[in-house]
Amino acid sequence: MFLFAMLIVTASGIFAVYGPKIAAHEVAKTLVLPPSGPAEVINLNRYLTRLVTDRKVESAFKIPSIAESEFASVLEARGPGYTDRTIWYRALVKIVDQPGRTGRSAFIDIGQVYLNDIEISILSNDARQIIWQEHLGDRIPRAKGGQHNLSHVAEWPKLSLGEYWLVIEVNTNSAHVFEAELLPDTALITKSGSNSFIKGATLGVLLLAFGIYFAFGVMSGDRSVLWYSGYIFALFLISFGVTGYAQLIFKPFWSLASDFVTGTGTAFALGTSIMMWSYMTRLDRENRPLFRIMVGYSVLAMAGFLTATSDWYILYAKVFFGPQIFLLAVLLINLMYRGYRQKHTFQMSYLMVALGVPTIGAMAHLLLLIGWLPVNGFTTSIFALSSFIQLVLVAIAMAYRTYGVINRRVDALASAQRADQLASEQRTFITMLSHEFRTPLAIIQRSAEILGLHLQKEPESVLNRLSTIQSNARQLSGLVDAFLTKETLDSATFTTTREAVAFDAFLRDLIAQRQREVPGQNISLIQSDVVIVEIDRILMERALINLIENARKYAPGAAVWISAERAANGYVYIRVVDEGPGIASDDLQNVLNAFYRGRDSVKIQGVGLGLHLTKRIIEAHDGSLSISVGEEGGTTILIKLPYDRDMTVLRNSESRAGFPLGYTETLHDGERP
Repeated sequence: MFLFAMLIVTASGIFAVYGPKIAAHEVAKTLVLPPSGPAEVINLNRYLTRLVTDRKVESAFKIPSIAESEFASVLEARGPGYTDRTIWYRALVKIVDQPGRTGRSAFIDIGQVYLNDIEISILSNDARQIIWQEHLGDRIPRAKGGQHNLSHVAEWPKLSLGEYWLVIEVNTNSAHVFEAELLPDTALITKSGSNSFIKGATLGVLLLAFGIYFAFGVMSGDRSVLWYSGYIFALFLISFGVTGYAQLIFKPFWSLASDFVTGTGTAFALGTSIMMWSYMTRLDRENRPLFRIMVGYSVLAMAGFLTATSDWYILYAKVFFGPQIFLLAVLLINLMYRGYRQKHTFQMSYLMVALGVPTIGAMAHLLLLIGWLPVNGFTTSIFALSSFIQLVLVAIAMAYRTYGVINRRVDALASAQRADQLASEQRTFITMLSHEFRTPLAIIQRSAEILGLHLQKEPESVLNRLSTIQSNARQLSGLVDAFLTKETLDSATFTTTREAVAFDAFLRDLIAQRQREVPGQNISLIQSDVVIVEIDRILMERALINLIENARKYAPGAAVWISAERAANGYVYIRVVDEGPGIASDDLQNVLNAFYRGRDSVKIQGVGLGLHLTKRIIEAHDGSLSISVGEEGGTTILIKLPYDRDMTVLRNSESRAGFPLGYTETLHDGERP
């Protein structure tokens, strides 16, 4: 399909450019007209010749005297491209009496719309006198009573019998693609009406397509669709400019509006087309270096809109249009190569037609603008035709894709609901299982303790086995508590039972309890400011014990110290620091995740829930937790908790008045310790 489409495009292009010209399109030497103007449409490009040498001409009076060898035909010839020099055109006009071919009035229509300054002069045969002159262009203010049209139109004068010179002077910062027609008034009215309808409909379709694809790209998160919507918007801007609507609407307010709209659209089209292609061909995944080149080029290309209203746009076009053609060819070849490798025959063939044909049309259009292809019906219409093909084919592809996305979302929603149901059932099961384990574990632990009291005189081997039973029972009990705590915290109905607690006393009691239970662990409270914090005592004990136990496991024998400092910002900062080897940098960003265990913890018993549970408990108290490692090792856990300012102030006042600081009771509003 792709090769067949390319064959048709190539053959049509060769025929249009190099095929035989029929008599109606042959270059004529002299334009013969009746005094009142023609009765039918006349293509002036058949009669006009263009000055192709670099001769500098100061005025239209000099043009008729220049040798014919310095002029070349305009009809189906290559244009000058982008240049800051003045381009001159001339044609010999002969007015004769033609009674049967006389119109009522005629108009000269000059294109393209983006030509900035057009001066049309009719000189006497000896080029000494200006018979008629008109000044047009998208930067030229419209004269009072002038023609309001989508193109540059002026009324053709009624001339006496004889010979004249038609001289046209053109200056523009856009491409010199020149078209001129002489039309009777009836033909102009018909052309204006049909053009207005077609061009207006085209703009409406482009704007609607932009809105649809942009909305779809945002909802789906598909960058290729978003860039495609940007490309369609660029086409809209180009069409808005070249159809003449920009100058028709905005020219009375800003004479540079047409240049700005057309130039901005062209700059955006260059950048967005490259980005669209890059994402559609997955360069961002499969060839990152080439993708970065495309991104850099696209950014620079789109920044070219800043030059749209100045002569710098000429340099911009010369610098970027050539590389644009090359990069589009590279992306097209890459798409063909990917299609060959992946063997997705239908999908890739469809994509090649939907994107490949318009890309070749865009490349031909650029070659036309820079003066590498002749101006003819094929080269001037291929871009619009290929863009229409693209809109239709991509619309079909997007409809299919939208259908697939909707189905995938329905499946994903069903899967998510099923996953939530399974997770809820899992939490219920684990909670039930944990509760069922607690009773026999408590019996085992209590029985081991009683046996230890009665068997103190037994051999050491018996006492060792009894110690092993107690140790493993404690470990299993800790695991049950951890899993039960996690399911409680993950439950949607989880709430904390908070009470105002003197945190300094809370820490001293916790450390004293830990020292009794694990006599060998070196743990100390080095600083504790007087502060009242509303906490769930059971959960906060679990959080801090997890940190202390982690230090014992992963830094055995290392000193652990705890501090609590009150800050003026309404938070108390609790630090739990060990002097062990620290946490590996690769593990640091993951240790707070549930069930994550670092590379160095393979030989250490555990399931990777301690730090995760601590973080969840702290967050449930409107606090935060962070982990850092010193340059010479050692791990610092920093906990940030809000405290009650009023009760803390009261507590400090009572402490200074002589009340004991060692109390651990819960504080209630209105009570004194």
